[in-house]
Amino acid sequence: MKKLILLLLLSNLGKSFAQNFTFQYNNTLKVIQNGQTLTNAFAGGLNAPQFSKCHLDNDNVEDLVVFDRTNAKITTFLAKKDNAGKYFWQYAPEFESVFPSIQHWMLLVDYDSDGKKDIFTYTPAGIKVYRNISTDKIAWQLITDPLYSTGYSGRINLYTASTDIPAIVDVDNDGDLDIVAFDSSGNFLLFHKNFSQENYKDNTHLEFKRVGDCWGNFFKEHFEDARFNQDCGSNTPVGGNGNASSQKVEHSGNALLVIDLDGDGLKDALYGHVTANRVAALSNNGNLNQTIFTKADYYFPNQKPIDFSVFPAIYYEDLDFDGIKDLIAAPNGYDNALQTVDYQNSAWFFKNSGQNNKPILTYQQSNFLQNTMVDLGENATPVLVDIDGDGDKDLFVGNAGNRGDTGYRANIALYENKGNNTFELKTADFLDLSKAQQLFEIKPFVTDMNGDGTEDFGFTANTFNGMTIQYIPNRAPRNQAFSLKLSEIVTLSKINNLSNGDSPLFFDLDNDGKKDLLIGKGSGRIEFHKNSGSNENPNYVLTKEELGGLTSDYLSGNVSLAAADLNGDGKAELITGNRDGTFKVYKNIIDQSQNLFKEDSSGVLNDLTGKHEHLKLGGMLSITVGDLDGDVIPDFIVGTNSGGLRFLKGTTKFTVTGNEESKSALIYPNPANHYIYIKNTYPAEYHLIDFSGKDLGRKTSTNLNEEVYFDLSTYPNGTYFIRIMAEGKAPITEKVLLNK
Repeated sequence: MKKLILLLLLSNLGKSFAQNFTFQYNNTLKVIQNGQTLTNAFAGGLNAPQFSKCHLDNDNVEDLVVFDRTNAKITTFLAKKDNAGKYFWQYAPEFESVFPSIQHWMLLVDYDSDGKKDIFTYTPAGIKVYRNISTDKIAWQLITDPLYSTGYSGRINLYTASTDIPAIVDVDNDGDLDIVAFDSSGNFLLFHKNFSQENYKDNTHLEFKRVGDCWGNFFKEHFEDARFNQDCGSNTPVGGNGNASSQKVEHSGNALLVIDLDGDGLKDALYGHVTANRVAALSNNGNLNQTIFTKADYYFPNQKPIDFSVFPAIYYEDLDFDGIKDLIAAPNGYDNALQTVDYQNSAWFFKNSGQNNKPILTYQQSNFLQNTMVDLGENATPVLVDIDGDGDKDLFVGNAGNRGDTGYRANIALYENKGNNTFELKTADFLDLSKAQQLFEIKPFVTDMNGDGTEDFGFTANTFNGMTIQYIPNRAPRNQAFSLKLSEIVTLSKINNLSNGDSPLFFDLDNDGKKDLLIGKGSGRIEFHKNSGSNENPNYVLTKEELGGLTSDYLSGNVSLAAADLNGDGKAELITGNRDGTFKVYKNIIDQSQNLFKEDSSGVLNDLTGKHEHLKLGGMLSITVGDLDGDVIPDFIVGTNSGGLRFLKGTTKFTVTGNEESKSALIYPNPANHYIYIKNTYPAEYHLIDFSGKDLGRKTSTNLNEEVYFDLSTYPNGTYFIRIMAEGKAPITEKVLLNK
């Protein structure tokens, strides 16, 4: 069947096809890492995850919803049973699109006691609430934006800083959910009591009133400076010396969790602060009518204190299916502050062997869920290439970097294609690159950099001196295992306008036979650097700063670039990945006006709606293209800013609308400087002949579209000929120039 499809594609090269490019999520690819088959290999990675549970499907077990602050991305997991009847978390991307757009933070709680979790999330200077109105399908209704509370100034928005995570919990045990949040200074807590039960005898109302000036009678400025038994008759926070300060100091950035830690029926508090690496526990020694904190434990939990380099947050959900809520901690920042956070181990799981209201916490792991997926830390950048010459595509993945014994350095992981839709991690540091150089934001690529007709292995990276583009010449012929020596690495020079974080693409845009340089910029523009030299000695000249009329767009921005024929018409499409988590396809990019690119219709199938949509895949997308499932239709592997990958199976339909003959043979590169390759549409015998008519060698192809090659490296420069001979066909002779 595969050969039949291939015959159809080859016989119709150059014809017109349907213009839609379509994809769908797929879980057929397997990844083996450290001997373990990853159950959620292509879930996309996690950086600063926030954990909540709710029902996604129609069984009786709650599922898991994870929101990542670093890319505003929701990732959904179903509770599934394995063959032994044990529950585990299974990535289920089809549910991600049913959630509204979320920014900064999200907590799922059932405020109206209907058994369905509702959404509390950020709105400017406050909170908005979506009620869960699901029946047979998940649906949400915006109830209030913003949420109000009555205070000294009347009924105003219930303030929560965008950096913070509030506590939404029944503080006074009256049956409805209250809200506790830090004030605008970040120095003391405000208790917003819900009067739904008192006023309406139900939980369907959200009627809040601020009670008191500081909840728990304590102030703080930073983290380890809590002052107790304070006079809460004033909103003035205390300074570091314990005395009232005359000025209000802004230290916003607090993550709060309010639970009963000791089983006395009173709510205690846990908080993390933007300047701290630990979590503090406050003990409540008051009563149901008045919370009074009297001491703080700054090393919580004592068995193994939470320790992130900056700003930890904590969540309380049953994550191991034993019916008891567990504690999980994760960083709460928007990015990797000073490259100090280990984003491969940013979900610390503490098992609760006690009770919900009296937890006994035991540290279990630092990479909850992350150990079930490809997660290389931050900014995964994939590229597919047959590195070992066995006929299938292997997978390289670069990253932003991880902190180790030699400091913060990026590397390139190699996942070998083992066949049967299976990849296995072969090395986490290809060519020991991180040991040889201190690089960041490595983005690997494969292309013929020196014009010898053989693909070379290269990468772009950030350094302390700016961005660098380097490659290692491949000394092996095409379709053979790459022969690479790090000692032969070449650094490109004389490229203007390169900035850290740029995404270059080497591609012959003007169709003159020489590879040009396109650069995706952080601003959202694409620069065109025309190659005014040769493939062997390129000279890249900035020709257009806004290629295709694409102007700066800092919302989508950080454009990454790929080029591939997605529909079999023999012409390459330009694919862009964006900061906002979507991708775009520009059809037949060489044929498009360089002044105005036209985006083609494309999208990912939403299984719940049955429509192809611009689904959010993550952040800072980077895309590589290749046929991974043997159906000849190109697929996508997409890297995300959260260090993971997503697999999109290509489903583009091939519709023939023309009747042109394809070129019978392709000979390249010409001129050549090392190897000459011939790809033919029928089996044949090939002879290399010099100018005097001497036959220098013979090769044969026995399969359709098989590529053969001649090594010209030992011959002098000059004119040579390739003679193609096949049964039932007239001989063909093509001239080849050798110029080393």
